[in-house]
Amino acid sequence: MATQGKILVYKRQGKKGTTYTYILEAGRDPITGKRKRVSKSGFKTAKEARAAAQPILNKLLLGKNVIESTITFKEYADEWIKEYSLHLKKASLPTLISNVKIGIKYFGNKKIKDITIHDYQSFLNNYAIGRKKSTLERAHVILKNLFNTAVKYSIINSNPADNIIMPKIEPTKKDITSMYLTKNELLNFLDFAKNYKGYGSNYFYPLCLTLAFTGIRLGEACALLWENVDIENKTIKIESSMYSKNQNEYERQNSPKNLSSIRTIIIGNTLATELKKWKTEQLTLRVLYGTRNNKPNLDFVFTRFEKTKFKEIAVLQPTVQLIFTKINKKHLFNKKIYAHLFRHTHVSLLAEAGNISLESIQQRLGHSSDETTRKIYLHITEKSKLDTANTFENYMTK
Repeated sequence: MATQGKILVYKRQGKKGTTYTYILEAGRDPITGKRKRVSKSGFKTAKEARAAAQPILNKLLLGKNVIESTITFKEYADEWIKEYSLHLKKASLPTLISNVKIGIKYFGNKKIKDITIHDYQSFLNNYAIGRKKSTLERAHVILKNLFNTAVKYSIINSNPADNIIMPKIEPTKKDITSMYLTKNELLNFLDFAKNYKGYGSNYFYPLCLTLAFTGIRLGEACALLWENVDIENKTIKIESSMYSKNQNEYERQNSPKNLSSIRTIIIGNTLATELKKWKTEQLTLRVLYGTRNNKPNLDFVFTRFEKTKFKEIAVLQPTVQLIFTKINKKHLFNKKIYAHLFRHTHVSLLAEAGNISLESIQQRLGHSSDETTRKIYLHITEKSKLDTANTFENYMTK
């Protein structure tokens, strides 16, 4: 056997006489880990075999793909999720998986190398029907990233998600006022929350008040520790978020949604006083139900008590969402109640209060930019301008 660089050439003696075959080592499959080889037989001389192999070797040295992968989109997507999820916060994993599943449903067992720009464009056009622009863009970004990694690993030569045309989606005419509560609607709901008597729901009113008076996310509220709350100086420090699989399993993450989410919020007397009351009640309930030695290792602000089990548990998102679902089923309010509604409500009330910039509101909420926040802010401020003009007009025409 003769060798030249990565080219292996060997002689074969058969019925048709002597022929030569070349073999090229092409690394390992990034998905299966198996060795990849390129080979071809039937050359009359070793020199011919090497000459035929040289262009392929040159492509290998340039990092180009020389072996067409037979892996299907689903097979690759499953492996990609495993790898990519290692770099994600657990709270972001469900979004990643659900969007990749959208691609799996469409492309399924089609070989990933056979997916063309036309195929991907057709997928986008179909998926766009009846969906919001943000939903479509989220799926596209994730799937484009998936294909980019396939190019990086030489599984495919080019990304079919490049150079596509995003389908035009007409904005829905959803009434923006349904996205937040007015001042009176909020006060009515808080009165209801104060008297809510669900099982182990003593925390419900102080939690709702915190959401409405700070605009923090539900995951951020669930992750709050008493060490993050300075009642004396009236501040709440947001530095973490809660990831929960169900009503009992959770993980308090070391950081919230993004860097801009790390912030200190100044609160007023109303919330500070209520949190002080809740802290006293929480300590009293621990004595009453004997949960001092059967409570979370971390001193969470919002906890619920299981009386029969003498147990104290951190309040998680699914538990709160379940209460909102029960309230909505009874149709007690004109608007659907959900945790993020209070975040939007906080934006509207800050804007209505006047003399507060959009940038200041975004900083308080912990994001650099948000389309919904901007829409609510502009809606309220435009309404205020109109009210001001009408008040002046009424005064001058009396």
